[in-house]
Order: sequence, then structure tokens, then C-alpha cells
Amino acid sequence: MSDWEHLASFLAALTEEDRARFSAYAALDLPEGSTEEMFRALRSYAVIAPGTSPSSLLATTGAQAGAAGDGELALTLGRGALELARTPGDLGLAHVCLAQTHFRGRRDPAELERFVEHCRAAIAAGHAGTFCYERLAVLYEYRGEGGEAAEICRRAVEVLSAAGDDRSAARFRKRLERLSGG
Repeated sequence: MSDWEHLASFLAALTEEDRARFSAYAALDLPEGSTEEMFRALRSYAVIAPGTSPSSLLATTGAQAGAAGDGELALTLGRGALELARTPGDLGLAHVCLAQTHFRGRRDPAELERFVEHCRAAIAAGHAGTFCYERLAVLYEYRGEGGEAAEICRRAVEVLSAAGDDRSAARFRKRLERLSGG
């Protein structure tokens, strides 16, 4: 079974209401009906969006849901994205989706811990977005864990420089200098 078929099965298993919300957040008109009909629609989508994987579609749609305050759907889609992740990029993106969702509930210690876990996993996967690096560095500084904050900044400089995001890398270099007393 292909990953797009797995995605069709995943989406077919959602409630009708969740599928409708997925369609709205993804701006993708999924047909009602069988898994096969959904697979055909997704296969057509894959043709016009060749750089998109099933996992990245779930993760970005989950991020949209989370930004709209639809946390339960965001978590469902993020977990599905993790299951379908086949590359480090997809894995990082899935973890960022989940980190962003847990970040919204950060006042709850368990949610904050889940946020940290998913950020660390995204960073380990080499994700080149700044969200996790920025939030973790701030969190560690706030907690008085300067060494941890500096390590996050070092990793950010490494990953963001390699990705060609020199402006963001420079911001993390500056923060690292401050943390190092320089």
C-alpha cells in the first residue's frame, strides 16, 4: 500500500466532521464516500503538488488547525503525520506541528513537557524552521538553564546556516554570544 493510500485510509477513518475540517484547513475538497474515492482525489493532488508528501500534507494541515484553535484535530493530524513520515524533513515537520499545538497549552506542565519533547525531536531531525529553536532557547533561559539555551542556539546556527537562512543564523549567533558572556 502506498503512503497516499495510507493517507486515504487515515482520512476515511476520521469522523465526517473531522474530514470536513481537514478539507477546509487543507483547502482540498475531499469527496465523501469510499477510501478509494479519497485515494483518487489525493493522487490527483499529488500530481499538482509533487513536492508534497502525505506526511507533510497532514503536518501542515495540522498546523493550520492548531493556529485556528482546533487543537484536537491538530494533534490527530500531527500524530498521523508522524506515522507517515519517511524522511527527516517529514519527521521534523510532524514534530513541529505537534510542538506548536502543545505550545498553545504551555501553562499546563504536561503540555509544556510534550512541547519540549517534540521540539527536541524536530531539532534532532534537522528541521530548519526557527519556531522550536527560538521557543526552547527562551524557555531554557527563563528556567536559568543557560547551557541548554546555548546548545540550542549552537544547533540553530549550524542547521540554519546549512539551510541558507543566514539572517536567522545571525540572530542565534548573537544570542549565543550573549549567553556566553561575549
